[in-house]
Amino acid sequence: MQLEQRIDFMALISVCNANPNGDPARFGRPRIDSDGFGVISPVCIKRKLRDRLSEMGEDIFVTPPVHGGDVLSRRAATLDPGSGYAKRACDRWYDVRAFGQIFAFPGIHSPGVKGAVTVQPVYSADPVKLSEMKITRCIRSNSGDRGNPMGVLSFVKYGLYVLKGSVNAYSAAKTGFSEEDAAKLRTALIHLFDNDCSAARPAGSMEVRRLYWWEHTSKSGDYSPARVFDCVKITLKCSEPRCFDDYIISYEPLDGLSAAIYEN
Repeated sequence: MQLEQRIDFMALISVCNANPNGDPARFGRPRIDSDGFGVISPVCIKRKLRDRLSEMGEDIFVTPPVHGGDVLSRRAATLDPGSGYAKRACDRWYDVRAFGQIFAFPGIHSPGVKGAVTVQPVYSADPVKLSEMKITRCIRSNSGDRGNPMGVLSFVKYGLYVLKGSVNAYSAAKTGFSEEDAAKLRTALIHLFDNDCSAARPAGSMEVRRLYWWEHTSKSGDYSPARVFDCVKITLKCSEPRCFDDYIISYEPLDGLSAAIYEN
């Protein structure tokens, strides 16, 4: 069924002794801004959404081989660059109609697809504290070094991160992003970090604790996204948070617009 209303969503992500998103410019340490707030890039969030949706059985275009996909060039080659390629791509791949995609066909102008779902950079509710653990490497590198060179494992002691995003109903009408697709997106957000464990993110160290899901009554929306997101207030109860319960989280609905709230 075609999506007839704008959707806004906000997820509260608990991070405990984990690296939510390594910064390649800082040797893989957790991303922070100039004020010390933790950051997760939108690209990182969309990668995790693609992985969860793939596990749910959706066909995903931007999929690395480790998740059962193929190289992008080979997948793009299945599209005829003639008229209507964008619609065929949207019909086939969930992430194309959701997040958009540029198809670089040789020799022709291909403007690509504008997706219906946008995700903001994710910031922590307050500055985070980083910890480091020294580790040793027992396997030698190609340089022929001797002994056990030292390494560093960096992680966030505790942080509450806030994910914000929207589904544009006008773009959804163009890509075919449906109400069923929106319901699958909601499920993927709730289970964003299921099966995402690694040495940097041990199982249980990251979790979506709460999801706010607003469905407006029109394509343009009843309120601006900024006013919608301002309905949720986060206050720290102590100087050094160690768990989700160290925050006071309040929600005041707007007139005529209430959020569906999902707890983990």
